[in-house]
Amino acid sequence: MVVDLSYQNLFRIRPQLTCPHCWTVFPTDQLLRIAECPDLLGDSRLGESARQRFLPSRFDPKGTALDGRGFPCRRLACPNCHLTVPRSLLESSPFFVSIVGAPASGKSYFLASMTWALRKSLPKRFCLGFNDADPEMNLRLQRYESMQFLQREDDRLVALEKTETHGDLYNTILFNGQEVSYPQPFVFSLTPMPDHPNAVDPLRYSATLCLYDNAGESFLPGEDRATQPVTRHLAKSHAVFFLFDPTQDDRFRSICKNETNDPQLAPRSDAVKIRRSLVRQETILMEMIERIRGYVGLGTHDVFRTPLTIIVTKFDAWKHLLNVAGPREPWQTLPNQPGEAIDSEVVRNMSKRVRELLLKTVPDIVSLSERFANTVTYLPVSATGRPPSVDSATGALGFRTAEIAPIWIDVPIIDSLSRSFPGTVPVLRRGGPPPLPNGTPPPENGQLLVK
Repeated sequence: MVVDLSYQNLFRIRPQLTCPHCWTVFPTDQLLRIAECPDLLGDSRLGESARQRFLPSRFDPKGTALDGRGFPCRRLACPNCHLTVPRSLLESSPFFVSIVGAPASGKSYFLASMTWALRKSLPKRFCLGFNDADPEMNLRLQRYESMQFLQREDDRLVALEKTETHGDLYNTILFNGQEVSYPQPFVFSLTPMPDHPNAVDPLRYSATLCLYDNAGESFLPGEDRATQPVTRHLAKSHAVFFLFDPTQDDRFRSICKNETNDPQLAPRSDAVKIRRSLVRQETILMEMIERIRGYVGLGTHDVFRTPLTIIVTKFDAWKHLLNVAGPREPWQTLPNQPGEAIDSEVVRNMSKRVRELLLKTVPDIVSLSERFANTVTYLPVSATGRPPSVDSATGALGFRTAEIAPIWIDVPIIDSLSRSFPGTVPVLRRGGPPPLPNGTPPPENGQLLVK
């Protein structure tokens, strides 16, 4: 098997891959290449203007595949859908994360703030490199990050566009003349840096993060079709995030009345243009659950083993309900070691407090979640750290870049990473944590667990 790597690196290549677009599992030696010669156009799946995909038969002395005109080709493609496969998947396991929420629940703000924070927090706190695995696939998200965080001298209000059910977040493929749409994932590589506790075995503790963001309308009943399997990443996910927006729930709104100046919680008025979903959020959650049961083949009373995180957004608007000015970050400096560890006890305690609040206000969200998933975590998050401002001319909502200060935005993904890929993020546990996966007994005083 030759896959564009030197001979000594062949032993590091994973024997089979999962396509991040269509989720087909295939042997690595079936990977297609994408022609580099600009004249080699026309693909059976992607149309006449796309570069040709081909199974290589010729290679240069370095093992790089050559197209029909002799151009070296390093870009890879799935043998089923012919879409680009990030090269990082050759050596690292995929970490699929599905993000679900009602229309206008703030998924775009959440995603941009989260990935921007991860670019800083993972290398700085955990000695874990976090980079775009394929910059072209991440263009939309990079633009969102720039709008939210790189225009700090611009006093204009910034508003991210809503995730649509079509456009550049989806890829349309032809199968026997039938168009099929797949979601465009955002992909990142996570790799231990030299100071990481497990730097001696970087391949084992590396991962390729694939984030899936669907328009809330994709989870409306009846929207799951064979020609638009845009939510079927749920069957492959290592973590599922459900974004619950308190500002869209009348029960939550009633207990926040007169306690905040957030225009999203003000009495409903045409004077302020606020996008709100006409569909109740528990309906979206129920539809998500039913789809997962169907995709995975779970019975009505079977338990979903993938961790489910209920992310309660816009925390800055309702934090007074938890009687906290702002939760302390769940990280702890390690004695005599570089980097920090996630304090799982802080995360669990916050989850317990948020769950108690949801039980009082939206008990159906808690009931649905816990009847379905074996592990449910409830976390507060604010993608902006402040309420939006109102444009006096248009009545639309937006944010000034210089004022954005997210709260706990990277905690859900770091917590999920520590659960799904033990050893990538150091964990601090107290009170008799479980033994390490390799059988080493845990420390007795809440010290670092790294494997």
